[in-house]
Amino acid sequence: MRPLDEGALRRLIAERVALWYGASPENVPMDRPLADLGMSSRDAVALAGELSRATGRELPTTLLWETPTGRDLVARLCGTQTSAPSGPAETAPAPRAGLPGVTAEPVAVVGVGCRLPGGVHGPDGYWRLLSEGVDAIRRVPEDRWRDFTAFPPADAHPYGGYLDDIAGFDADFFRITPREAAVMDPQQRILLEVVHEALGHAAVPAGSLAGTATGVFVGVSAPEYGQLTGADPAAVDPWAPAGGALSVTAGRLAYVLDTRGPSLAVDTACSSSLVAVHHACVSLRTGESDLAIAAGVNLLLSPAVTVAFRRAGALAPDGRCKPFSAAADGIGRGEGCAAVILKRLSDAERDGDRVLAVVRATAVNSDGRSNGLMAPNPAAQQALLESAYARAGLAAAQVDYVEAHGTGTPLGDPIEAGALGVVLGAGRDPDQPLLLGSVKGNLGHLESAAGVAGLVKTVLALHHDSIPPSLHCAQGTSLADERLRVVTEPEPWPRYGGTALAGVSGFGFGGTNAHVVLEEGPPGLAPVRPAEEPVARLHVLSDLDAGRVRDTAGRLADWLRESTAHPADVARTLAGRTGRGPVRAAVVARDRAELADAMGALAAGRPDARVVTGELDRVGRGTVWVFSGYGSQWPGMGRRLLAEEPAFAAAVEKLDPQLAPECGLSLYDHLSSGAGLDRLDVAQPVLFGLQLALAELWRSYGVEPAAVVGHSMGEVAAAVCAGALDVADGARVIAVRARLLSGLSGGAMAVVDLDDVELDSLERDFPGVHVAVHSSPRQKVVTGEEAAVAGLVRRLEGQGRAARAMRVVGAGHSPQVDALLPELAEALSGIRGRRPRVPVYSTVLEDPRGDCVFDAAHWAANLRRPVRLDRALAAAAADGRSAFVEISPHPVLTGAVADTVPDALALATVRRDADGAEAFAGQLGALYVAGQRLPVPPGRV
Repeated sequence: MRPLDEGALRRLIAERVALWYGASPENVPMDRPLADLGMSSRDAVALAGELSRATGRELPTTLLWETPTGRDLVARLCGTQTSAPSGPAETAPAPRAGLPGVTAEPVAVVGVGCRLPGGVHGPDGYWRLLSEGVDAIRRVPEDRWRDFTAFPPADAHPYGGYLDDIAGFDADFFRITPREAAVMDPQQRILLEVVHEALGHAAVPAGSLAGTATGVFVGVSAPEYGQLTGADPAAVDPWAPAGGALSVTAGRLAYVLDTRGPSLAVDTACSSSLVAVHHACVSLRTGESDLAIAAGVNLLLSPAVTVAFRRAGALAPDGRCKPFSAAADGIGRGEGCAAVILKRLSDAERDGDRVLAVVRATAVNSDGRSNGLMAPNPAAQQALLESAYARAGLAAAQVDYVEAHGTGTPLGDPIEAGALGVVLGAGRDPDQPLLLGSVKGNLGHLESAAGVAGLVKTVLALHHDSIPPSLHCAQGTSLADERLRVVTEPEPWPRYGGTALAGVSGFGFGGTNAHVVLEEGPPGLAPVRPAEEPVARLHVLSDLDAGRVRDTAGRLADWLRESTAHPADVARTLAGRTGRGPVRAAVVARDRAELADAMGALAAGRPDARVVTGELDRVGRGTVWVFSGYGSQWPGMGRRLLAEEPAFAAAVEKLDPQLAPECGLSLYDHLSSGAGLDRLDVAQPVLFGLQLALAELWRSYGVEPAAVVGHSMGEVAAAVCAGALDVADGARVIAVRARLLSGLSGGAMAVVDLDDVELDSLERDFPGVHVAVHSSPRQKVVTGEEAAVAGLVRRLEGQGRAARAMRVVGAGHSPQVDALLPELAEALSGIRGRRPRVPVYSTVLEDPRGDCVFDAAHWAANLRRPVRLDRALAAAAADGRSAFVEISPHPVLTGAVADTVPDALALATVRRDADGAEAFAGQLGALYVAGQRLPVPPGRV
């Protein structure tokens, strides 16, 4: 056939357009976009085919989208150009490498969550579906549309990507009343659950976000539930407006989590969730947010849109998207929800997070005036890609894979492939083609959730170092460019540039386009662990009631018996899921089998020494650290902690050179050997150093003192931990004190059960005996001449009361030390304390809340005056403090705490002959179940 000349082409085009436009050919405005004149997608394909036959040339099916007006079309066919020429987008400004005020810092993906067709509940299920090539399209669930219409139209499409359950919702967990939950859009409900699961996957306790600069960005488009709940004005519920408003999908998340960063619902149709990711990254990079939640949700509640799409010829007959397939015949609709948890990469590295992938750059633009409101613009797609990769600083050939928008339409896919070929195919070796795929082949088109579903797919693929197959290309692909290839079988990540790189695209039918550039997470952030480490670890649970905790423990026990997960990763994951409710449980276990057994005991309600539970918040105002005095030492103390607790060992290593100049000994050597503790001048400095190291051990697990109390020599360590003294000055106080006391001889001390009301008779009957320590209203430590103290002990024993002589070299806190005070004051004359960072309840002052200057005079009084532990504890309790932790190698004051403050929680740190990591973890667990918040330990999840 002889090709047509320009006039004949013009007449042919005008005649065809006249049929759509309802006008005579001579009145067809050839300078108007053809879509404005009534052109449909089918018309465009048909005219492109007719023009191919008329010109004798193979023309692309996307021809009429690349040349939006009749005039442009004639010019292209009669000219020499071979690529898309005209249209408003051709004059778009060149992409900029960055955005004003936005740093180029990468953003880490630290957690994901999803609820998707095919029974997918979480990333593990999603990866199985992807890697196994599961097709999740099925018939519409029975009675899905019953609330909207009793009789769906006959042409309501019967197939799509549907979730198993959209009605179920744990309203109690989110503290939402049944009445309010009933009028909440199921999109709000599923979003709450999926985001909470994503936070757990990231090991970010949901409760830790309260009051923080956390941004919430949600892609959502479907308003169908609000139309249902607001359909009858006479019966509308007061909760219905908030329950149905799209804006509240983001707002309710921010409300439930109590976040204070930006909260945005984004509606750009099919690109909504990817645009939400873009805004989340910008918010992080500008410093507006410190953590960001980006999500998308879409539910197919009404048949209306599906019917409209089917009548427009947009739906595939079998309800399946066939991305880049020769058999592509339209979209299939789908529903679901997915979310990502984002941080600045530097923050993720600081926090020891597992980094699943890194966002290098994002870009968003618009089609502008394309060939129809809902028509894609090839030039705009090219500009989007150029902008994204310019911002990422990447060459086209470095990009391995693109998770495409890929809806499986005969026009959309070729346009997208053309833009990818122009931008990312440039200079590419055909032996290293750009790999393409689209999860829409598995799930259908999730519309407002489509972009983040593709993003999560790509994040998981990077994390697993494998690209899953794209479905429905068995009959071949529609790709003509040899530089592009659809992945149809699972294959390893190629890493053309040495680092795994990918892009994710999303296009909205209103014209908003988005692209995200991803790369694999940096190496070395996830620790490489041996197959099993027999180290005691704390595993924590929490929920609304005991039944829920037991149920979780039972499911976890079953999973652990089949799992190969490392115990450290299990512990970290559980730590990231705390704050779910007031009922808490803590389990200490050394390996996976032991953990499974203990969780089984918890599930069955059986007593187990490894399990502790609680539901009362007894740590509301923080813990008071109580530093014991001389007498809690024992040979071998701290030795197991040195071997089993790195934070303790590091603290000892740091303290050793700070103590040695003043104390003349090595803390490490005495702890590891246990030698010399029978000498007061050795035991007191070693106790002081040990207390400081134990304090650092608590701090390494996120426990800080709300206040401190120091018993006798323990007030020195208390002052250091409160920030009132530095370590060197504290060591000097202890060294001088111990040296002087070790020179005493004679005298005795005893612990006795003695009520406050008996003190007057004590002075009368035993004039040589003095009270050295007021431990509690019913217990004292007495001191004085040996014979007098022995007489008091015999009397009390004869009355059947507790009395125990102490092994000491002298009588402390008695007149016997008066002769030591001038030398002590002289030796400590240079000591000047600072204002403490936390309250100090002094056992020296008459008023425990009084100001302590911690100078030489204070330490002289500390050595001479009786220790008023009872007053200090009572003052702390009166100030609302009800949790006390003794900082010592063996608990000697917990009884006094319980006696003075009967309702208090009194915990040890470790005990004699039980001072390893396991014993400490048990005390940490007891503090957790009493209400102590614990940070998530670094490492993998």
